[in-house]
Amino acid sequence: MGTFTVRSLRADKQNVAMRTNRPFPSLVRFVACYLITCVAVYLYFRYYLTDDRDYGTPLPAAVTHDKMFRPLEGFSSSKAAVSPKEFFEKLFKHKIKKRPGTMSDVSWHKPEDDIVMRLEESLQNDNKLHFDSVDHIASANGNTLSSSFTNFSVTSSINTTDKSGDLNKRQNDSVREDNSTSEKANISIAAPNHENNNFNLNMVQIFSKPEMIHNSSIISRRFQDFRHEWLRQRRARVDWESMIKPCSDNMAWGLIKKHWGKLNRSSARASEIVSWDIKPAGEFSKIFIQSKTSNNRTKLIGGDSWRVYLRGPSNVAATVFDHQNGTYEAVFLLMEPGVYHLMIYLDYSLCDGFKDPPRDWFIKGNAQGKYQKEGLLGTLDDYLKEPFKNENPLIITVPEPQLNTSFIETLHEDLGSCSHTCNHLWDGFGRWTNNQWRPYLEEAYNWSLPLGHRQKGTLWIYGDSLAVRLVNSAQSRLLCKMLYMRCMLSYNWIYPVISEAVSKEQDDDLDFRPEKVVETILNVLKSPLMQGEDSALLLNLGLHFPVGINFTTYRRLIGDLIHRLKETEVDSQGKTVPKYKAKVIWKTSSAIHKENALMQNKTNWRFFTTQRVALFSTYGMSAMCQAGFDVIDVYPMTDSYPVGTLDEVHYPDHVFSSMETLLEKYKVQNNKKVNKNEKRNRVIQCIG
Repeated sequence: MGTFTVRSLRADKQNVAMRTNRPFPSLVRFVACYLITCVAVYLYFRYYLTDDRDYGTPLPAAVTHDKMFRPLEGFSSSKAAVSPKEFFEKLFKHKIKKRPGTMSDVSWHKPEDDIVMRLEESLQNDNKLHFDSVDHIASANGNTLSSSFTNFSVTSSINTTDKSGDLNKRQNDSVREDNSTSEKANISIAAPNHENNNFNLNMVQIFSKPEMIHNSSIISRRFQDFRHEWLRQRRARVDWESMIKPCSDNMAWGLIKKHWGKLNRSSARASEIVSWDIKPAGEFSKIFIQSKTSNNRTKLIGGDSWRVYLRGPSNVAATVFDHQNGTYEAVFLLMEPGVYHLMIYLDYSLCDGFKDPPRDWFIKGNAQGKYQKEGLLGTLDDYLKEPFKNENPLIITVPEPQLNTSFIETLHEDLGSCSHTCNHLWDGFGRWTNNQWRPYLEEAYNWSLPLGHRQKGTLWIYGDSLAVRLVNSAQSRLLCKMLYMRCMLSYNWIYPVISEAVSKEQDDDLDFRPEKVVETILNVLKSPLMQGEDSALLLNLGLHFPVGINFTTYRRLIGDLIHRLKETEVDSQGKTVPKYKAKVIWKTSSAIHKENALMQNKTNWRFFTTQRVALFSTYGMSAMCQAGFDVIDVYPMTDSYPVGTLDEVHYPDHVFSSMETLLEKYKVQNNKKVNKNEKRNRVIQCIG
């Protein structure tokens, strides 16, 4: 045994304590080292790798599509127009600065330093802008496009929804009801006068020339935007409900809603282009129109009938969307770069373009529901026919394409989901170039007669005077000379016309009889000449129906017709087969040009408006698409034709030459789809 001492006892206690508490200091050291490492890594990435200029810059995702394209509260009825200085302060405040080596979600064109400096100096000197040349959008011949703000070019990757009007919505977008007796109180506001703050756009060249984009993610996002607008434009051709939504409760003749009187009609001279987004060739561009009254009051309701055309290297008609808040969006696709004239017209205001005739309108006309007595509706002055800004030239420049690939060709491979389809033989979208029609979906209309081919079947064209001209043209082509054994015609206004002179004089006191129209069509299908799948009926109930009947009656007529056309019977083998053997092809109505009429507000043509013709055409095509019939849509093609009509309704024969070639190839394919390529057919048929 060893000697026990106090010193040895203390040493033993210390050794035990060290063995017992040894894990605790090791854990503390580990946690401390971990925290120090995390802080070092954070500081390294936060301050060393990041550009000093990025400090405090908001993330690209924080800049929404609404902020990028809304012209700095320009649509807001509650705020005054911004001054140039305020505009550029906001512009550069929200500009996104990109980290080195990365691409932000919103890509800006880089400004040229020397021009920006001149802009800033100009703002400091006289708060006005004066430039020397034109790049993106400007005016011609000294006539300037004025606004309380300018445009900035931006390419957004954010895919908007179909309700693109949401970017223009305002808290005051509906009619505000109060106890005021003034008609102007609730649908418009006075525009403040900023004589010293507004500026003109004689030149906008603060952005560099577009460069080719090779980044796959940017291309993908741009393609998504393109696909969205592509389907949105085609959906508009069948979406009759959205077309009349601003006027659904204001279509009856004689009805004047509170605050919807003449004092609140829009004026094309006072209205403004408040925003625009001009994209490179091959991508959808758009402009926004703000309707104003003649005394410069900003409108807060929809119901105006604007037409927008682009004339230049190619010619197209824009698709106009009414956002029901006083703003109108015109969307168009230009495939050829260059300088274009923007032509804008206001036909009607306050839903006057969609007004239905009185209940006894058909009875007061002749047997065809036409030629009512002059003055029957009182004094008419609602057809405005006003050019935008007194028809002063508005010019835009479409830049060269920025992409190596064509979005239209990409659609064939990546269209995405398609919930609504139509059996389009032709969707009618494209442009006129050098007096030739070029569809966006380039089709090969070359065809050759198969070996052993022989004429068979009948082509029967049913319609109005445009059908007469179509038959006369087809008679001189192989369509009627070699493919079909015969081409027949049924000439109708509302009912069959044997002689125009006789039909004008025939009179009765009967209202419109839809069953008579349906039976006339079925009698054609019952003809011995039409008893076979080799025959086809090209059917159109067109331009005379908006003249004489209301929209609800037309809808019932189309519904009854489809029901009868789809009737079935049991054949000798006990199988259920279609009752009518011939192929039925629905052809839409062509666009009209009422502005060519000698008398602008004639009583018996009051309801023959561009808007009602488009509405009837849209509904007819929508119903036939849902019923599964083949459709040829000629409305966009005729609306884009730069020369217009010979009178109000008739076009030169060559306008429909491409359609006739389509019918020839359709016949060669034994009355089947022209394209055997399923992906291409899917693009043609997809409407949403």
